[in-house]
Amino acid sequence: MVEFWSSGAFHLILGLAAALPIILWDWRFALPSLLVVQLGTGAIFGSVYALPPPWPAVHLGVLVFACLILLLSILQTRTVQVDQRGEFSSILFRTLVLAIASLLVWRASGGIPLPLLDGSTKHLMLWLAVLALITLGLAETALFGGIALLLWLIPIQSFISALFPSPAVIVPLGILELLVALSCSYLLLVDDNIMWPDEVAATDPGLPLGVQRRLTIAAGVRVLWHSLTYWAYSLIDRRQHNTARKGQMAPDHD
Repeated sequence: MVEFWSSGAFHLILGLAAALPIILWDWRFALPSLLVVQLGTGAIFGSVYALPPPWPAVHLGVLVFACLILLLSILQTRTVQVDQRGEFSSILFRTLVLAIASLLVWRASGGIPLPLLDGSTKHLMLWLAVLALITLGLAETALFGGIALLLWLIPIQSFISALFPSPAVIVPLGILELLVALSCSYLLLVDDNIMWPDEVAATDPGLPLGVQRRLTIAAGVRVLWHSLTYWAYSLIDRRQHNTARKGQMAPDHD
């Protein structure tokens, strides 16, 4: 398994998994991508660089809590109902930016010394750091700003934990990660109040005129579930429709 974790193919898969949220620009892909990158990075440093067994699991557990904090805030905002991917031109622009960044990382990584790391792992750590900076530069909301900071902390804490495998160094990094998630979660709720002003008169007599109740977490879960279900149903129905159309257009060979 050590050969697989240290292989260039596995590093390439992690790099693509980290770049996919920037191309799609959708939090429903970004949060799972963070967990996949953290899991793969922990496997690399745990098996190849002999990081003590508890710490990769601790890193993953802290990131799970951080993503859960962001998710609970998302489910209480109108962001859960918004498709943020943008038009094809914006997707193409972000893809071109990533292509240029990959060339720069490939050319410049040889002149950047990182102790303890070999070539492919050094490329991956620099690539994750560059992706975090790109996400932070493109982010217009606190949500993707928080995702960028969490992505930035993944290579930082993995590298520092391999150099100094001590609780005195690793624990503050985990606390910092949770503080970043809490701060961005609070800013996300504040941005929701600013960007979506309430203009409809409330029907609840306990609320002032023009103020609406915030979505509950259960309501946000229902909205997310219905949107994902509708997307899956539309995709399946479209494929079945295309298959039926091709069958009708196929010439008879009697």
